[in-house]
Amino acid sequence: MLLLASVMAHYTWLAIDNLDDVSLQIQAEQIAENLQLTDGAPTLRLPENLQRAYDQSSGSYLYALIDSKRNILIASEDKARDVFSALSAEQLQRPESYFRLINGDGSGAPYYVLQKTLVGRPDLHVVVAQGHLHSDVYIDTLLTEFASHIGWTLPIILIGTLLFSVWTIRTSLRPIKDLSDRARMIRPETRGLRLPTSEVSDEMLPLIQAINTALDRFEKGFEVQRRFTANAAHELRTPLALLTARLDQLEESATAQQLASDIERMSRLVAQLLLVSRLENTTPNLEPGVDLNVVGETVVALMAPLAIAQNKAIALRRASAPVTVLAMHHQLEDAVRNLIENAISHTPPGTEVDVWIGEDGSLAVRDHGPGVPADLRERIFERFWRGRERSGGAGLGLAIVAETMRAHGGRVSVEDAHDGGAVFTLHLQLDKSAL
Repeated sequence: MLLLASVMAHYTWLAIDNLDDVSLQIQAEQIAENLQLTDGAPTLRLPENLQRAYDQSSGSYLYALIDSKRNILIASEDKARDVFSALSAEQLQRPESYFRLINGDGSGAPYYVLQKTLVGRPDLHVVVAQGHLHSDVYIDTLLTEFASHIGWTLPIILIGTLLFSVWTIRTSLRPIKDLSDRARMIRPETRGLRLPTSEVSDEMLPLIQAINTALDRFEKGFEVQRRFTANAAHELRTPLALLTARLDQLEESATAQQLASDIERMSRLVAQLLLVSRLENTTPNLEPGVDLNVVGETVVALMAPLAIAQNKAIALRRASAPVTVLAMHHQLEDAVRNLIENAISHTPPGTEVDVWIGEDGSLAVRDHGPGVPADLRERIFERFWRGRERSGGAGLGLAIVAETMRAHGGRVSVEDAHDGGAVFTLHLQLDKSAL
């Protein structure tokens, strides 16, 4: 835009400077074209429209034909004779010259004059003069010149400016988009990732360095918390084992049974904390060829005694063919165990927990409990959140399931069964190499 403004200012200056010269040149050429010499005597017959323009100019435009002795042979009007009477012999010596003349009586603004020697007649001179023009005349002329010489370039320049601006903005913002994509990849399991500091502008570098420093502090705090959880769980296992052993030496009583139940609950919490710690410290390494049918059989066989002890049943519906998925075998078994244990705790006595293996790489666990309200289906997967206090759980089982699925690149969903209860479904990646 600065370039456009500079070009326009320069062109306007040149146009104003040359406008009077061009106008006088055109007038002189028109007069010379219509001048005739008959037996050496000059006669001038201007076209009607041109003559009318001179007549209506009110003395703003003047012309005359003068010989070398400064005799005025033809003049547009008496005022032309008064003005051109001030011509000197020196001013008529050159083939073409520009100069200024004042009125014969010295009044009014000066005229700008062009004298031009006729081709082939060095003794005759066409003299044209232009008085002071109103600014509207210059403006109209400049607008006409602008439209014909520059105006047509404006749309091209504006379109070019728009395209250049779009390109500049998109180029400038592309590093921010790349950084945003990288930032979206930073999760608890990829907490070691940092935003790149190479190929970024100097203005953005301090912000990126500050974000990376903050991520370093978060990672250190996360590691401290993880180590504390793991160490605390390990340290608690031995006292709990000793308590269980000493409890066996006591006589059976209501108090002893309550203590045994509390110790069992604490042991389960410690085991879940260790499992959470192991999940956080494990780099996902999915194994090919893990058969969901085998995983389901193993966990159902393990959990069957627990269900039977509570007067509940558990059933497995296998897929008709092996369903091989990409998975971490032991972590997947832990997730399925937590899901079945949760279903057993919520299904009423005398009912059944159903486990289905889907050919699409899914494993569903259905209970006959009260179901899960729609507004709680996200919160139940949060750590230490317990929607039903009667369950007696610590609120870690479903959180372990959700984190295990994230590590597998899958997901867990929950919905109500059509005849009551809840259905939790694990969605895993099929092992395409085995298909």
